[in-house]
Amino acid sequence: MSLSLKSASDFDEKTVRLLMALQYELPLTTTPLSDLAEMTGLNEEFVFKRVREFYEDGTVKRYGANLNYRAFSREQRAALIAAKVEESRIEEVARIINSYRPKHNYWRDAEYNVWFTLKAGDFEAVERLAREVIEKCRIKEYVVLPTKRVYKMDVKYDLLKGISWSEKSEEKFDVPKVEELGLDKIMLRKLERLEVVDRPFLRFKEYGYSEEEVVDLISELIELGVVRDFSGVLKERKVGFCENGMNVIRTGEPEKLAKKLAKRPEITHLVERVVPEEWPYPIYFMVHAVTRDLIENVKSEVSKMSEVEEIRVLYSVKDLMS
Repeated sequence: MSLSLKSASDFDEKTVRLLMALQYELPLTTTPLSDLAEMTGLNEEFVFKRVREFYEDGTVKRYGANLNYRAFSREQRAALIAAKVEESRIEEVARIINSYRPKHNYWRDAEYNVWFTLKAGDFEAVERLAREVIEKCRIKEYVVLPTKRVYKMDVKYDLLKGISWSEKSEEKFDVPKVEELGLDKIMLRKLERLEVVDRPFLRFKEYGYSEEEVVDLISELIELGVVRDFSGVLKERKVGFCENGMNVIRTGEPEKLAKKLAKRPEITHLVERVVPEEWPYPIYFMVHAVTRDLIENVKSEVSKMSEVEEIRVLYSVKDLMS
């Protein structure tokens, strides 16, 4: 296994193998980390020690069941908001935005330079919330870009290729609600960030589930689309992925194009948005990499698709939530 790429240069071979397996091959069993150690041939003590260390330093943000927010009624609708902010005020504005607990908040190299997401129960509520935030920040120029459809949401970093990589294609958009399924929201949130112990599902006995029943439940929820998958989630910059490009596309055939793009493994997020006349880009997708040239290669290939009228890459200058 070659470790010549920048994304893996700070890790030894065993650590790269662990982080790759945690993302791509985590067993959905009652003892996932122990079984991962056996599957990879890594020492069990090493696996637990390194995952604990990575939890503490933020390299591993979490491991467990990755939830689909559309299954939660209060978070059923989302919008990306783009604002024009004077550079001298970006940090001040970011603090206000962050008080609303956005999922993402980035400074990007573009005419709209602050980009953040908000969620609420419906589009009207999202727009009201966006206006409230914008007024508080004293922003004059902005656009609200509600999510029309999520085609792909799977954030994984291939430490050997040096670029984000997921072979999962188009995901379910309409999924059953947690309330309809009679599930405890708090319990589900706990399933998303499991403890670094041999038997992480023991704690769910308080909700009336045995370990085996929790494993079966997660498997069922993956089939329903309520859970996207069972895996570890890494912090990109901690593993050398210092570049992320938000690709925005002008097209008259957004659905047809999105279905094609969903098959590209480099894409982590692929979303169709409702857009205003002043910002006519309905398709958005993210690519993360160790260097910009890898992202530019993807852009170049996508630009040749017949449905693409214009494509731009808006690179991140700074994660305003870190």
